This record gives sequence, structure tokens and C-alpha cells, in this order.
Amino acid sequence: MANMIITKQLSLPSRSHPSTSGIEEAINKVKTINTTKSSSESILTGLAGLEELYDLKDEFLKMCSTQRVMSSVGSYFMEEMLDGSLRLMDICSVSRDFVVETLEHVRDLQSCVRRKKVAGGGGDQLEVAVSGYVKFRKSMRKETKKLLGSLKSIDGGSSFYDHDDEQLVAVIDAMRQVVYVSVVVLKSFLEFLSGRQSNIKRKLASVLKRKKCNLEDAKNELETLDSLFCGDLCSRVDLQEKLEEVEMSIDGFEKNLEGLFRRLIRTRTSLLNIISH
Repeated sequence: MANMIITKQLSLPSRSHPSTSGIEEAINKVKTINTTKSSSESILTGLAGLEELYDLKDEFLKMCSTQRVMSSVGSYFMEEMLDGSLRLMDICSVSRDFVVETLEHVRDLQSCVRRKKVAGGGGDQLEVAVSGYVKFRKSMRKETKKLLGSLKSIDGGSSFYDHDDEQLVAVIDAMRQVVYVSVVVLKSFLEFLSGRQSNIKRKLASVLKRKKCNLEDAKNELETLDSLFCGDLCSRVDLQEKLEEVEMSIDGFEKNLEGLFRRLIRTRTSLLNIISH
């Protein structure tokens, strides 16, 4: 399973049914996306895969056969799905806000570095920008830890629904697996965004020195930028290059998270419609 984002299998027996074959295929497609290295490209692909999956899920929930089957299921399962959708919406929304604020800090730093390079000044502004970024990263790590805890509490296939109706069981299994892969992809994204915990601290003097940094231990673009602020002597050139890399790596996340959020709203609306009829 080294090349899979799903690092463990669901503890559910396989109960496939023709009515769920399309959504099961989409689920398996997301499962095979490699995010074990937490690269921005693979996580973007994972989020895009979730958008496609939720488009199929929305169509699936609007099918008369699906609505007929789900209307007969107990309230416990529907409450599970509604609670999961609400938690995922909240996590998605907060994650998007983190991306937007990260980009704001990165672009502010870029502006300060350019002013310093062109005009030979801007040192005080760059110091303030670096301090603000470091403070934001520390705060975001704490909030990300809470979101990861919330993800763990979402039920995505922890129990098997036993019933004689094979279509009913297949539908419930498919719905739970959608939640499960959503949790895995969002977990990978949040771990990418927060990076490994480090003693990040402001060292503006180091940032302004014309000496290359040793960034071999950094895992992704954001961790590389963190290393610039907590490592030894680094040049403005290093900082400018890494800021550009960070901007390019996370710029697409906002669109994907916004798209996923809208799809989660549609899913929740479809579930509520099934309950009300």
C-alpha cells in the first residue's frame, strides 16, 4: 500500500451492487492517488478527485432507486451522514481560510523582499512581515491540530450495516466509503499545510545574509519556507525563490476547497430532502 493514499482497508465486507458500481469506481480512483509524500501536486489531484466523487454522489442521491432505499434506512445512519457532512463542511471552510491567509502572508513577504532588493530599504517592513508570518504559522498549527482531531471523530465505515437487502447494504457502504476517503484526503492536506512541528522562530538577520541554507530536511514547500526562518544564515535570493514556490504550490488549493465545500452543501441538501419525503 506504499503508493496509496488509503493506508488501511475498510473493515467492511465487499457488498457491491450494480446500482453503486459508478460511485464505487470513483471511490477507488481517489484511493489510488498517491499522497504519501504529501506533495502539493498529489494533494491537489486528491481534492479534485473528491470534487468529481461528490458530483457523482449528488447524482446518485437524486436517483429514485437510491432515495427509495435510503428512505427505508434507520435514523441512526442518516444522522451519521448529516453529522459527517457538517463536520467536513466546517473543516473544508476553515482549511480554505488558512490557504487564503497563507497566500496573503506570502505575497506580503514577496512585496517586502522586492522593495528591499530594488530600493535597498524596506528592512523594517520585511521584519514585520516575517514576524507576522511566523506568528500565523504557529497559530495555524494549533488550529490544524484541532481539525485533525475533528476528522478522527468522523465515522466513515467503522461498522458494518447488516441487512438482507443487498442494495441497501451496498448503498450504505458506498456512502460511508465516500466519507472515509474524504477524511483521508483532507487529513493529507492538513498535514501538508501545517508541516512538521518545528521550533520556528524569527531570524531576520539570517534571512538577509547572502549565504545558502541547508534545506535538505524540509519535506514540502511550506516546511522549506519554515526552515528559512528557523535555520542558519539564508540569503534574500533563497527567500524570494521559496516564496514563489510556496505561492505556486498552494494557489490551487483555494479553488479546490471552495468547490468541495459547495458539493458538500449539495450532498447535505440531498440528504435532508430524502429525510423530509
